[in-house]
Amino acid sequence: MIQNAHTTGVNAVSWAPSHPSGTTLDPSTKDYDVISKRFASGGGDNLVKVWKFSDEKNVWEMEAELKGHNNWVRDVAWAPDTGFTTSTIASCCQDGKVFIWQCKDLDKANWDIKRTMHTFDDVVWHVSWSVMGDILAVSGGDNKITLWKESHKGAWICISKQDTNKTN
Repeated sequence: MIQNAHTTGVNAVSWAPSHPSGTTLDPSTKDYDVISKRFASGGGDNLVKVWKFSDEKNVWEMEAELKGHNNWVRDVAWAPDTGFTTSTIASCCQDGKVFIWQCKDLDKANWDIKRTMHTFDDVVWHVSWSVMGDILAVSGGDNKITLWKESHKGAWICISKQDTNKTN
């Protein structure tokens, strides 16, 4: 158990992939037995935190505190590892912003905001990665679901919109 994970409540958690980014699942490699015990959390203190399990101490320890949001973090989503060399977390906020955080080396825990993916006109409630980790679904207080994909130039493009008020 983690006591006082966030000062004003925990709103979201998301597990990291079981194997760190860039590792192979080939049993003949040294990476095969490496299991990553990490998750991200978002809270009412405007923070995203990355937690790692210490096998030595048998406790969860805060590994990184990601600052950037100006209001409650409503959701976090750790992207699945599909061979990318970086770990990626999406977070969304009461202020309508969605951030994309990246870390090239989890052992150093040097997380950076890659970019503000988009600023929405209303609160953003949830973010969720596709199974391949290349499309991000976003839903919010405007009663819409939008799907986003990063272009080869690094810009995030809305590839689909779904208005839940309309019937097909």
